[in-house]
Amino acid sequence: MMELLGLSQVFWKGIAITVAALVLFVGSVYLLVSAVFGLRMAYLVLAVAFFGWMIIWSAIWVFGPPALGTPRFLGPRATEPHWSVFVASVGGVQSKEFPEISSYPDPPWRNPGAQAASAVEPVKSAIQKWLAAQAGGGAAATPEAPVPGSTPTESTGFVVEPTDFVVEDVKFATAHDGTFLAVGHAFFNEGGPRVTVFVRHDSGNVGAYSWAIFLASIVGFAAHIPLLDRAEKRRKAILTGGTAPPWYGPA
Repeated sequence: MMELLGLSQVFWKGIAITVAALVLFVGSVYLLVSAVFGLRMAYLVLAVAFFGWMIIWSAIWVFGPPALGTPRFLGPRATEPHWSVFVASVGGVQSKEFPEISSYPDPPWRNPGAQAASAVEPVKSAIQKWLAAQAGGGAAATPEAPVPGSTPTESTGFVVEPTDFVVEDVKFATAHDGTFLAVGHAFFNEGGPRVTVFVRHDSGNVGAYSWAIFLASIVGFAAHIPLLDRAEKRRKAILTGGTAPPWYGPA
């Protein structure tokens, strides 16, 4: 719960900073440009410049110039790769999606080797967080992976932390569709059943926001270019002998 509150504060601070930056930097430029071109023309000039700049910037996020050795997706990141629990039990379990779990602890399950050693701690952390959420009735509890025998209880004010659970005997396997699987035995520090928890590796979608900003910038640029061209032609016609629109005072 405290994690969610902390993230909520960071989220709203980020929103406030973003709005303030737009008002300060974009708004001040619009104010200066509008004094020369007028409100409508200034908006179009600013919009085309803004979306053009965003195309260049988001293209760096999406493609990462290989010649410069720039990694991809350095901008806003969506879902990171992570381990997620899909089934847990104090006894035997079955899964139609991953039949490999029925053969546990026999092959294809294996102890972590040199390549999988770095994934042991993330697996333990994912299992601990899930069990803590289940014990606290948090939002992370999922109907696909209930803890057997668990029943809703009234809050006693006792906070269960992820570190209150011990995870051991971590093993790995590769499913028939190539998904990486892991399993571990977990139990509460103060006692309780020994739960076998199976997790799967989700590759996430890190570049979703970068792609969305890149495509939205292209659409915004393409939508404003014809409008700017039309407004520029009208302005040129007025400067070369046309009739200016009537003046009704400041907007």
